[in-house]
Amino acid sequence: MKKSLIALAIAGAMTAPIVAQADATLYGSVDTRLQFAEDSDANLYVDKAEIGVKGSSDLENLDGVKATYQIEFRLDANGSEEDEFGDLVGTDGNGSNVKGDVTMRKANVGLVGDFGIVQVGRQNRLTEAGEGYTDILMAASNNYMNNDRIGNSVAYVTPMMAGFEAYVQLMVDGGNADTEEDVDAWMLGFNYSIMDLSLSVGYTEIDGNYVDTALVDSGASDSELLVVGAGYNIGDLALGLTYEQADDGTDEDEMYAVAATYKIGNAKLKAVYGQNDYDSSSDEDAYGVQAEYALGKKAGVKAAYTVLDEDGGEQFDTVTLSYYVNF
Repeated sequence: MKKSLIALAIAGAMTAPIVAQADATLYGSVDTRLQFAEDSDANLYVDKAEIGVKGSSDLENLDGVKATYQIEFRLDANGSEEDEFGDLVGTDGNGSNVKGDVTMRKANVGLVGDFGIVQVGRQNRLTEAGEGYTDILMAASNNYMNNDRIGNSVAYVTPMMAGFEAYVQLMVDGGNADTEEDVDAWMLGFNYSIMDLSLSVGYTEIDGNYVDTALVDSGASDSELLVVGAGYNIGDLALGLTYEQADDGTDEDEMYAVAATYKIGNAKLKAVYGQNDYDSSSDEDAYGVQAEYALGKKAGVKAAYTVLDEDGGEQFDTVTLSYYVNF
């Protein structure tokens, strides 16, 4: 269940080679879903339409060192939304084409060698490794606090030594109106695994003058986020735990989640329970179950039932069905 930092730093998932370029890999995914949410119409949509290119090449003038690169996009494959007059926009007149957004997910270059990994650009936020133990459902109702990716960043990951790897990651955003700090946010942490046990710890601090919804709106005070995750495998059973604590100087919020995955041949059964405790809003309980079946190495189907229960408020039940193909 552990997310390897090396995999996070230099790779994407589900890849196939480009014939014309031996050192480059084209990869992507299309995930279609049919969702039944409480008090809402049924919705058939494309949840993910992603495509990317990544690769590496040897550096002749630096022995044992490779240069890496990655560019990844997400395409809006659904398109229509209401304008200020209540009319649907985003498609052509008969809905045959979509005029949706293209989102840049990753764009980075790096160096990989015996010294470890150095990576620069838009990339995964390495502290997300602690969430990988429990963020296992396609329609998770848990409100995780750690954003998946950040831009304007540089990261260093140590080599793996006896199951241990550490990292530091900095964000330097010159577009912010902050004239006092050159580093707007910094993250550090480690992953450790021994036999069937894995542990991940990550810490983030964001300068109080920096505000970016990709991280945590910090306002006047520095904000902090601690992410701790652990996993343990017992044969075909995998157990996971995540704890998060966010502190922005006035409020302290916490999130707990536990998860289990059981593999039966080509099928997987998953369950997650989580709780969010907020200082300034209602607490939440979230839980869900999911069944998966692999139709092959690159395609499969999923079915999930998730519940978000606000203390003293509403309960939101959702059923989601998915058919996906990776390439």
